[in-house]
Amino acid sequence: MNLVKEIQFRDKGKVLVTEDAHALYEAAAEMFVNTAKEAITKRGRYTVALSGGSTPRALYQLLA
Repeated sequence: MNLVKEIQFRDKGKVLVTEDAHALYEAAAEMFVNTAKEAITKRGRYTVALSGGSTPRALYQLLA
């Protein structure tokens, strides 16, 4: 993952900062795939609901 900065917010999560939008989409796709693999390993399945619109389009293209 090509991160510029990671900001941790105690137990509330974290913010990941990337160089540009393309690096963001690549990082998101990597996280998505890793999460799916972990769920399938643990539970034998992965269920996800994806939003529509043009905002997530670049991420979906990487996942296709």
